[in-house]
Amino acid sequence: MKQLLSLLALLAISPGALAIMKCSNGTQTWYQDAPCHSGMQATEIQTAPAPILAAPLAGSGQVVTLPQEPTRPLPPPPAHIPASVYEQEAKLCLAWYQKEMQLPPGTQYLDFTKEQRVLTITIPVRASIVNQFGIVNETTFNKKASCEIHNGKLDNDWTRIHAKRGGWIQ
Repeated sequence: MKQLLSLLALLAISPGALAIMKCSNGTQTWYQDAPCHSGMQATEIQTAPAPILAAPLAGSGQVVTLPQEPTRPLPPPPAHIPASVYEQEAKLCLAWYQKEMQLPPGTQYLDFTKEQRVLTITIPVRASIVNQFGIVNETTFNKKASCEIHNGKLDNDWTRIHAKRGGWIQ
């Protein structure tokens, strides 16, 4: 079995392999790219050639051809896969900040972390800054927002305390 796997591995990286002969003398079986000797059982196995990728060898200027297997894009994940528990908690936290801090609709969190019961999300926040000359500059910065989650439910009182500590509430 190991010999067969070795042969198939060699076959996979062989760019010019078009036909392989399976030869058998009754007790042993082997594979070769030449016709079998007379008196042996022969079976031809057709294989398609692998596409060739030509690439220059680093520093030498010579072009080396390597077999290149075609790649297929991964299919999208099925729609029925539920969001993780942390993602659901991050959405709860974002919804609380959208409601309490009157964030614009469509605001999304960038990332989240959780340490014990405190979930922290990063929210992009738009701000208008007036400099000393009275010129208004619009900017966006990322601000951390923390929520307290107990058994999958947002604790409003502790989240309000976290919002005060984070500078969201005066």
